[in-house]
Parts: sequence; structure tokens; C-alpha cells
Amino acid sequence: MRNTISIASIFFTLFVIQIHARTDPRPCTTSCGDIHNIGYPFRLRGDPSHCGDPDYELYCDPNNRTILDFHAGLYYVSTISYADRLIRLVDVNLATGNCGLPYRSLGIGEVLGDGRYNRKYSSPHATFVRCSEEINSMRNNIVPCLTGNTYRVYLNYTDFMLYPLDIPSSCSVFSMVLSGSSDDRNVNFPTTYDDIRRKLQFGFDLTWTVECRDCLADGGYCQFATEETTGFDVARKKITRHNFGTPSCTLLQSS
Repeated sequence: MRNTISIASIFFTLFVIQIHARTDPRPCTTSCGDIHNIGYPFRLRGDPSHCGDPDYELYCDPNNRTILDFHAGLYYVSTISYADRLIRLVDVNLATGNCGLPYRSLGIGEVLGDGRYNRKYSSPHATFVRCSEEINSMRNNIVPCLTGNTYRVYLNYTDFMLYPLDIPSSCSVFSMVLSGSSDDRNVNFPTTYDDIRRKLQFGFDLTWTVECRDCLADGGYCQFATEETTGFDVARKKITRHNFGTPSCTLLQSS
């Protein structure tokens, strides 16, 4: 009987410690290069085990740049705002503004399906499209370093993720990257390759959602309150953007 009580006490103690660590993490901050405020839920690779959450691990590269490895893509961390729960990321291949593809293709579907992150604002995408025929309406969007004699590569910027049905039959989508940040004050989109290339140097914002990660792990699904804001482009065409607020968790009932 005494052994049974002891085992139960140990189990209960471990359970309480686990819950406490999940909801009340010990203070721990570190830095890498220009990012000086790395704290919960983030941690740097090699930090003590009590620092941050393993699902939000960053690392410092040899050039003292903070990197997030996300879905096999590598992104420089430009800023972290704990007040707004925003992290700004720049694809490592696009940060210098050179002509080329992102390190890895990333669309909004992968972000939403992950659970750890979400978009706080609407989700513009820059999409690399390869076409066997020239598209006259896209002549200002040719990617020169990727275009060959028998095909053209265009960089298209939209407020949504492109699908095969959205492009001509002679074209195919072969890479994309997220764009857009909380600093975007103008609803106008870049319209030329050079404009888009420069915009991608500034990266994109994600909001982290530890609550959604835990909700999905518990078998529930996460929902976000949505706020709409409206603006107009230069042609006075109405554009609606969506801002996503605090997440709420709905646990599924087991049968």
C-alpha cells in the first residue's frame, strides 16, 4: 500500500511539474547578433533545457545571424515583437535582393497546418511561375536569371496563394514565398519583378500560437477571431484585408 501511494505521489508531482513548465516557464533570455530579446517561447540551440520551448527553437549561424528552420526552409529572424506576438522572417536566399529562388517554397497552407504559427494579417504570396509561352501581361515580371531560351519564368504577386487553375495552361507554379508585414501601410501591391524582389528582402510576419499548438496536440481545433479592414488601390478598387485576433480552442468530443 505504501509503495502504491509513493508511486502515485511521484506521478502526481511529475504531472504538476510538467503542467507548470508548460504554462509558467522560467525566465530565460539570450541573444544572437541583432536579436537581443530571445525569450519564451523561443530558445537558441544549445540553451539550457529550461529555456523556451523546443518547438520554437532558433539557432545562431557562423555569421551571427538568427535562423529559424521552418518546414525545411531557412529564414533570417529580422525582429521579434513579444507585445504583438510577431516574428519577422526573411528567406535566406532572398535577403540580399539577388535574382533567384527562395531556399524552399512555402505557402500559407503549410503555415496553417503546422499549429505553431499563423498569419496575423492577410497572406500575400510571391509566386514563381514557369511558362512555355510568353505572357504579354507579365512582361515586366520576368525573372532574368531563371528564364531560358524555350521558357519564361515570371514572379507574380497576389493577395492569395495561386493554384494551377489561376494561371494559363502553358504555365506551372514551381515555387512561392509568403510576403507582407505589419509595416505595410499601403494596400498597393508591387507590380514589377524589381519591385517584388525588393519587397521580399523585408520578409514576412508570422504570429506564434503556443495555444493552438497545444490545442491541436489535445485533439482540438483552433479558430481565430477575424477583423476586416478596407482600403483602396490607385484605381480606387476596394480591397479588404483580414486581421486575425486571439485564438480560441475547441476540443472535439470523443465518441
